[in-house]
Amino acid sequence: MARDPRTPRRPCLAALPDSAIARSLRRLAAVAAALAALPILSPARDASAQDAARPSQVTIAGTVVDAVTGQPISGVVVEVRGVGFRLQTDTDGGFTLSRIPVGDYQLELTHPGYHPVVGDFTVMRSGEFVTTMEPVFTGSDDLLTGIVGVVSDGADGRPIGGVTVRSINARRGMLTDPRGRFSLTELSPGLHVAEFVQLGYVSRRDSIQVMPGRVTNVRVSLSVDPVQMDPIEVTVERREIALQEVGFYTRENEGFGDFIDREQIEQRPPGQMSDLFTTLPGVDTRPDPGNPFEKHIMLRGGRSENCFPRVIMDGVVVGRGGDEPAMLDRLLEPSAVAGVEVYVSQSGVPAQYMGTGVSCGLIIIWTRR
Repeated sequence: MARDPRTPRRPCLAALPDSAIARSLRRLAAVAAALAALPILSPARDASAQDAARPSQVTIAGTVVDAVTGQPISGVVVEVRGVGFRLQTDTDGGFTLSRIPVGDYQLELTHPGYHPVVGDFTVMRSGEFVTTMEPVFTGSDDLLTGIVGVVSDGADGRPIGGVTVRSINARRGMLTDPRGRFSLTELSPGLHVAEFVQLGYVSRRDSIQVMPGRVTNVRVSLSVDPVQMDPIEVTVERREIALQEVGFYTRENEGFGDFIDREQIEQRPPGQMSDLFTTLPGVDTRPDPGNPFEKHIMLRGGRSENCFPRVIMDGVVVGRGGDEPAMLDRLLEPSAVAGVEVYVSQSGVPAQYMGTGVSCGLIIIWTRR
């Protein structure tokens, strides 16, 4: 039978010399051995190997700071939605999320004195980060901005009344009262040149930095002789207009009683009203017999075992005192408080707040407006 000329010839080993056949067999054997040594790979198995190498849980360390001052914020509630992580920042503004699964989450930061922060949070590997929170009162009309202080005699330290105090920049001035006190408020933030002038004393000028939403508190001494005076003592604090108007800071300077302002409340955010008083001297907290989660405030100036202080809130009596406790934990939340005054005995109570029940002490609460 004739072969079709279009059909290709098949190689025939028999037609090759013996040496060529041996070399071909050896090459085929080597290729087969090499193929057998190669790993069998598939896309699915390769992805599994990568997933096994990637950690499933990591540790994240964070720090929360004030967006204005850059200072760490303690007591910030940190919550990672979806996994049940909830904790508070420490005194250095730090927190640690241990063994958090890799993935995408929402991070929420809350603090009574700051605007809440909510944002997407992607966890890929262990690491650290810093985030900021904006203060609630930044640029608010509820805060004072200015310079307050006391002018005294450099020799004997007695206060000097009638001293002319003025900000040369703002062209605003006033006279110190008989206790040497003055208050230049509503000043624009920045560097102010303050001048202090009094007949019989050497005048002095000093540069004082005024910060937004803060009051610069100074102590100034004047000399009757032209000698080098000690530098002005400067402290910066936050003061609220509402507390200024009701005389809160004036009574605080007089030294009677204990005072808690909004800044102190935000530094140690209390869970309920009774927690505000736990660090004050002369104050006891006692659990309510009917509800151990509520506490009654008792001042050591009381004359008997059941002697509860009188409580006034924004000028209105809300607890008459004596044998009737004021249910402060039910009355309001700490976040609504601007300031608190505590007088443990009747002897220190301001005259305008005298009345029935103050023999057991007095608590005055001012709320935020």
